[in-house]
Amino acid sequence: MSCEHEVEAEYLYPSDTDVLNIEAEAGDVVVTLAAPCPECGTGLAIEATVETVEDGDFELPLDDELYD
Repeated sequence: MSCEHEVEAEYLYPSDTDVLNIEAEAGDVVVTLAAPCPECGTGLAIEATVETVEDGDFELPLDDELYD
């Protein structure tokens, strides 16, 4: 089954996504995310190229359960 729906950011939620891969590609950093299609639920692999890197306003580690 293939999904042909247009992906819109307003229907994607951080809690529904996971990082599948982070790699260097042609001098860029490319992050591949797993997310369900908001329309039909099909699993999608979404690739994003990193354009900027900034300091974050959060505490590490992000998920304390990993270290309990």
